[in-house]
Amino acid sequence: MALSAGLEALTVALLESVNDGVLDDDVVPLVIATLIAAGVPEKRASDVVVDVSSAISAKPGFGDGT
Repeated sequence: MALSAGLEALTVALLESVNDGVLDDDVVPLVIATLIAAGVPEKRASDVVVDVSSAISAKPGFGDGT
């Protein structure tokens, strides 16, 4: 129970930081670490985050404030 509460708090804090613009740097390592903490194997977590960030970057107007 305590572990799942901690993971939930970590995830919510990460999402809030991104939404509030607090994290100006590349958040890829933080997202990978969060997935690993949730039990996703390191290689799979890295692959998924790279794929998603590439898809977001390729989508016009998404994530660039327009």
